[in-house]
Amino acid sequence: MSAPLGRPAIGPKVPINFSTGLLEDIEAGAGVAGLTRAAWVRRASARALPETFDGILTADDLQRYFEAAARGADPAHEVDDATVRRLLTARDDGTLAIEEFTAETLTAETATQRRRLSFITRPFVADGATVVLYQVSHGTITYRQPAEDAPAHHGQHTVYLNQAAARAWHEQMRSNLSLA
Repeated sequence: MSAPLGRPAIGPKVPINFSTGLLEDIEAGAGVAGLTRAAWVRRASARALPETFDGILTADDLQRYFEAAARGADPAHEVDDATVRRLLTARDDGTLAIEEFTAETLTAETATQRRRLSFITRPFVADGATVVLYQVSHGTITYRQPAEDAPAHHGQHTVYLNQAAARAWHEQMRSNLSLA
């Protein structure tokens, strides 16, 4: 008996209907990422779920987190180099872990764009002590309009050690983005 043709099954099929504009945006995103539409949707779905990291992180995992998050808007409360170095080196002796994070997200959507603002609390355990980082993330997706080639994506992430400073930045971004 010969082996079935095609790729091995990833899991059960789930039919999903998308609006034409959203499907075009998904296809554009998949093209930019170099993925199939299905792979892109799987990845986007997985990223939308709460993250949990079981066990120990690699330095690459943590470095990606810091690369995706710019310095805090208030230099007095930004994540300092010593804390970054501590979190990056703690994993060498097997003591670094990320605990489950919590996120508050506000979204506003119109016919032309979607805006999202999130406040994320992410605790790390490094060298037996807990370090809590507060991340404020915002992004705008402007849907493709007639005569435009692709949707536009804009975003920013800021990371703080100080919860009050992060909340102040979150409130400022909330009023700037009109997500009251």
